[in-house]
Amino acid sequence: MTDELSLPPRRELPPEVRARLRADVSAGLADRPKRGRVMAVAAAVALLAGGAVAATQLTRPSHDVSAASDGGGGAPSTPLDRCWAAVQKAGKTAAVPDRSKWVTTFTAAEGDDVVEAFTAGGKPMFCETTATTATVSNPDARTDGDKTRLLFSTSTGLVAGVADASWDQLVLSMPDGLGVVEAKAQGPAHQFAAFTHTDPTKTHLFAAQVINGRLSASRVDLTAPPAPLVSVTDRAADRKSPAGQALGNCLAKVAQPPADADSYQPGALLESGSYQVVLGRNAGHSVACTAEPGANGTTYHLYRDTFIGQSIPVRRLSVPALGGKVPFIGIVPPSGSSMVADFGLGKAIPITVTNGTFAAWLPEGAKPIGRDGESWVRVETASTVLFNGYVPMK
Repeated sequence: MTDELSLPPRRELPPEVRARLRADVSAGLADRPKRGRVMAVAAAVALLAGGAVAATQLTRPSHDVSAASDGGGGAPSTPLDRCWAAVQKAGKTAAVPDRSKWVTTFTAAEGDDVVEAFTAGGKPMFCETTATTATVSNPDARTDGDKTRLLFSTSTGLVAGVADASWDQLVLSMPDGLGVVEAKAQGPAHQFAAFTHTDPTKTHLFAAQVINGRLSASRVDLTAPPAPLVSVTDRAADRKSPAGQALGNCLAKVAQPPADADSYQPGALLESGSYQVVLGRNAGHSVACTAEPGANGTTYHLYRDTFIGQSIPVRRLSVPALGGKVPFIGIVPPSGSSMVADFGLGKAIPITVTNGTFAAWLPEGAKPIGRDGESWVRVETASTVLFNGYVPMK
């Protein structure tokens, strides 16, 4: 990567399109402005602009994972093993067929969020694992014969179910037809899964068949699925690295420690003397936890999903200035490994990227280069540019 700046042309959505996006999408998304909210809006923009929707990437197992084990008493080694261990831990083994009867249909992943569709004694089921959690669908969810129906949803925005036997592909959409994501039905039970990036408790979805690349005019109203059989935090997040220690300490000392504190993996860490900002992510949220020294000791504050702006998929988190310095922080795609920013200083400034987050103190003299108070950033993997555009500076 070079430090040469290459600002992209600024493209504005027409006012009527922007207004429609806000009205149609926001009603079905979480109140909190999180990573998932942005990605759902991205899918909506794609549909309006080019007639396309996001697609969930599916893979078939390269071996029979139904027979996999934990290797002789160690930690579970596959997603299905983790889900079986979660069922055992919850004392729910009598509610599901034995692990030996679990056969994988397909696997889909988005970052560390992995869903495995499988059958258990012939029943269609789903297992979702993240860096710290394991969730298993209810095996007694009603399938309504061959009709398209949701069987599983989680707080990450994942939804899964079974499709009509005549459907090979389908698109999930909002009540007015605004597309969210495309999915493929697979296996003998015609199972499908999709990362919708919406809040399942507030989103009413419909499904339509894709026939020869075109959407059917007929849609199926998808009723909410039953609650998962099991959802547990089965793996401890890092609390040994400097960032992990800082995050664990900060989350424990805020006025109201979050109930899911153990599920947050640490991201980037900013320090300036005794002032500190540490980022964390779990499957559904992004947080910034701050430490600020004062006359009566250090105070700690937690900021969850405080996103600003409309940049996709790089997002700025907003927290107050600390010690006179402004934290320039946020999230990037999990595969992002490097980032540079233009703060109007005539050169690209490198930004620390860690575990899907970024962080830096705004340098002295920083000024926005976009007319809406934005900076330009470029995020890359070792070989690919993931984002080249504007994000809010403050």
